[in-house]
Amino acid sequence: MVNISKTQFPKELRKKVWRRFYELVKRSPSEETLVKNLAVLFTSSEITMLEKRLAIPLLLAKGLSYREIGRAIDVSPVTVSFIKHRLTKGPRVPRERHSLYPPRERKRAGSSMGRDRWRWLDIER
Repeated sequence: MVNISKTQFPKELRKKVWRRFYELVKRSPSEETLVKNLAVLFTSSEITMLEKRLAIPLLLAKGLSYREIGRAIDVSPVTVSFIKHRLTKGPRVPRERHSLYPPRERKRAGSSMGRDRWRWLDIER
C-alpha cells in the first residue's frame, strides 16, 4: 500500500508537473533513454509497480484470467480488476442524493448550563 500525504498542492503546479513529465517522455529517443529518465524520478520498486500495471491490459487482451495474470506477474486479482474496470469505465462522477422525504429541520438543543437549563420544566407555556 502506498502512503500519500493528505495535503494537496495547487492545480497549477500539478499541471506544470504533468507537462514536464510529458516532455520527458516525449524527448526520450529510445526505450533505454526513457528507462534511464524514469529511473531518475522513480525508485526501482515504483518502476516495477508501473511495469506490472502496464502489463495487465496486455495480458487481459491475450485472454488470460485474473488468476493467471496474478501468477504470471505477481499481482492480486483485485489489482487486475481495478485496472480492467478503470479501462472500461469513464471517470467516476459522484451521485446526487435523492430522498423521498424533505430534509428535517434541526432543532436546537436546550441549554445544558446557565439560567435556561430548567426551562423545559415550565408548565405555564
